[in-house]
Amino acid sequence: MNRKFKAIPTTIFFVLILLFISFQFGPKDDSVNAQSATTSNVKKISDKDIVGVWTNHHNKNLHQKITFHKNHKWNENQHGVTNIYSGTWKIVGKRTISLAPYGEKIVINKHNVNQMNVVSYHHILNKK
Repeated sequence: MNRKFKAIPTTIFFVLILLFISFQFGPKDDSVNAQSATTSNVKKISDKDIVGVWTNHHNKNLHQKITFHKNHKWNENQHGVTNIYSGTWKIVGKRTISLAPYGEKIVINKHNVNQMNVVSYHHILNKK
């Protein structure tokens, strides 16, 4: 009887070690793999992706054109008025830039780096 009693904890201990090894080194959840695969496809934007002239082709009556310069300054023309808005820009996320002093967020299209969305106004701009 004593011998059977000692075999049970030893067997349980052995099974726990096997479970630990299988969880530690076994295959991972498919949803985690799918998530990492989709996030790795989206490339982080760089300054050269932003620098240039962007125009609003979706709302043509604005005649909106934003120029992003290499020195992280920007200026905007609207309704035939030049430099109606201006300030500085910086990359704040993987696909997002921020325009100071207005705190405006702009998100670059993850499928087309030549298109951006001005979030607050939902203006779509295309790079010339």
